[in-house]
Amino acid sequence: MMKQRRTGAAVRTALVTGMLVSLLSAATVFFAVNAESDVSPSDVTDSLDAGQTITDQVLEQVSELLPEQEPDRQDGTVTVWRNTPSFLTPRHYLTGGTNYYNYVPSPSYQGSYRSELNDYEKKIYDGFYNNYVRNESNDGFTVTFDPSIEFDASHCVKAENPEDDKIADEDIVQFDDYVLSAAGAFFYDHPEAFWIRSFNYGMTFDLTGAPENKGYFSSLSIYAYASYPNAYNDLSAYKTGLAAAVESVKASRVCGNRYYTARAIHDYVCQVCNYDYDAVYSSDSYTYGYAYTAVPAFTGKGKFVCEGYSKAVKLLCNELGIPCVLVSGMGMTSSTSGGPHMWNYIQMEDGKWYGVDATWDDSWVPARYDYFMIGSQTAVSGSTTFGQNHIPDGQIMSSNTTYALAFPPLSESAYFHYIVDDNPTVTLTTLGASIRVSDPYGIRFGVQIKRDDALRAIHLIPEFGTLIIPSTTLGDNELTIETPSVRKIKANYIYSQDDTQYTYTGVLVGIPTNFFNTNIKGRGYLIYEAADGMEHIVYSETVERSFIGVAQSAYENYSRIPNPTPAQLNILNKVKAILGIA
Repeated sequence: MMKQRRTGAAVRTALVTGMLVSLLSAATVFFAVNAESDVSPSDVTDSLDAGQTITDQVLEQVSELLPEQEPDRQDGTVTVWRNTPSFLTPRHYLTGGTNYYNYVPSPSYQGSYRSELNDYEKKIYDGFYNNYVRNESNDGFTVTFDPSIEFDASHCVKAENPEDDKIADEDIVQFDDYVLSAAGAFFYDHPEAFWIRSFNYGMTFDLTGAPENKGYFSSLSIYAYASYPNAYNDLSAYKTGLAAAVESVKASRVCGNRYYTARAIHDYVCQVCNYDYDAVYSSDSYTYGYAYTAVPAFTGKGKFVCEGYSKAVKLLCNELGIPCVLVSGMGMTSSTSGGPHMWNYIQMEDGKWYGVDATWDDSWVPARYDYFMIGSQTAVSGSTTFGQNHIPDGQIMSSNTTYALAFPPLSESAYFHYIVDDNPTVTLTTLGASIRVSDPYGIRFGVQIKRDDALRAIHLIPEFGTLIIPSTTLGDNELTIETPSVRKIKANYIYSQDDTQYTYTGVLVGIPTNFFNTNIKGRGYLIYEAADGMEHIVYSETVERSFIGVAQSAYENYSRIPNPTPAQLNILNKVKAILGIA
């Protein structure tokens, strides 16, 4: 069933009719205190010919001719058969995590993971592409190396009958890496070949007529395994559904802008799909295999796991000319636990790559943008950054190999696409600060939005909240929504309201006692969408307070109350304890 989406009117209603709490005055010092609660939580697309895809252009960059050293050949070859390990996210590989590689991002990524391969690997990759993408075949294929690839056969055994020659694993392991490297790059570049997930392969070698201790790798045969039973039969429905999805994205508020097109893709995938928790541990080959493809997004069945989300995003980006890659590694749900995960990097016009995780954004209804177009240093959960809970490792299979994908380098900061209103018509005011006097201690900034014709004229308000950061961390920099490491606290409800204003708060909690004297900066922000679909941002002024400074103001105000209530006395006593007043 399709999720219920929150409309623009509903978002505005949430702003207008949020939870009502006692009215606060717009005083210079916002000193109201609550002792118990109120804690708020590639450039290749520029030159594409009409109708040409990113992949088509990359594959036009054919590999150079291989070195010409054809040996004196005789009859007699030996074929060694292998089975691939599990590609992509290893099945049931949910705890711990093993990095087989010293992972380093690649600043030289050029349009596809094919660009990271050597010439021999590119030839194998192109065999996968021609057979499974260009020809949409469900059969195996053979790659012939002409000339053959010479290798050191010092551990191989030549027999009187050449067909009885013994090929030593230690002499041919490099060719396993060629095959697995090419296949891994292909699978990450081409999720449209959804009907295959792994394969077995025969490597044909020749030791006859070779100089001593030399052998020749002459051909490779691939026989693929289906990703789930009868997967190939879904090809027609998949193609029809993908085309319909592209038209749906185009029909949304795209505005001819890469950012908004990518956001419409993100929204489409989150809207039509749900996470398939049953598939993670399913022993049924159909349930499990199907959920690891993008097919559910385009056939109306709408349930898959993180691989499916990421592949659906990439496929739609490919169709709409947006550079996008699949990225895999560990998704950390805490500092000590996590599991294998897949997400996307999307490249914007500034040439930088930004993180997108539709899976984790779809954990909310309606879907959020917490994991959309963000950087490695973007705070996504408290003080945790995207780079801390999304750790790429280049690992593409469940067993060791010398090959690892090198993902493009991720921008440190989030993509900034808003238009800043330097002379805003909407009035946003920072009232001041208050404190939370119970452990975990916190500082709260109150923000007021003027309720007037300018606010009512806004087409849509998708988000408003508070930006908070220690002054020592910020230094002299301007506190904005794009400032790295800022605590961006979205307002979940209105603190108070009347006919003229709405007041909401943002709270930084868990302040250690040794940081009580540290100044904290805070300011409000409001994001609204204009009639042309462009998003604007309005800031209030920046206020700087320390926990102790606000506690002192609160003490002075509460101590002057002539007949305090028990609740007021309780707060006063807590403030006195913080200040060390007897």
